[in-house]
Amino acid sequence: MTNPELFKHAMRHVPTGVTVVTSLKDGEPRGITVNSFASVSLDPPSLLICVNREARSYLFISTSRIFCVNVLAGNQRSLAEHFSGKVRELQFADVGYAIDATGAPVLDGSIAHFDCEVAQEYSVGSHSILIGNVLSCKSRPGSPLGYFNGGFHDFGIHVD
Repeated sequence: MTNPELFKHAMRHVPTGVTVVTSLKDGEPRGITVNSFASVSLDPPSLLICVNREARSYLFISTSRIFCVNVLAGNQRSLAEHFSGKVRELQFADVGYAIDATGAPVLDGSIAHFDCEVAQEYSVGSHSILIGNVLSCKSRPGSPLGYFNGGFHDFGIHVD
């Protein structure tokens, strides 16, 4: 098996999109920046996210069994940083959002969102792979925020 540091270094060279995964538990919203996100199936519409089980947001998702994947726009770097662990309490004090099917926050300005109900969960090492059935989704034109080699970048890709 390879050295974890070598693996981490190599993974920094894989460009990914940036999302904030939100959830809601007992009326309190919570979010976490996630770049491990992929579609799973069209029938039924489903996707997966990978979340560290030590993250507070994981407890919200595993308890409530709902989450919303918010795909960030190129100009939303500050939101990615905000939800990457720097703000522990009252995460949504100054963050605009709406709600969709599950009640999990849909962040203002995101270029797409996928509102999900947890269908299955698998544990792998320190993380859980959560597969969600998509109950509702929406998108708008815009350039996505990306992550590459340890930094955030506006990918400059505009799709209608």
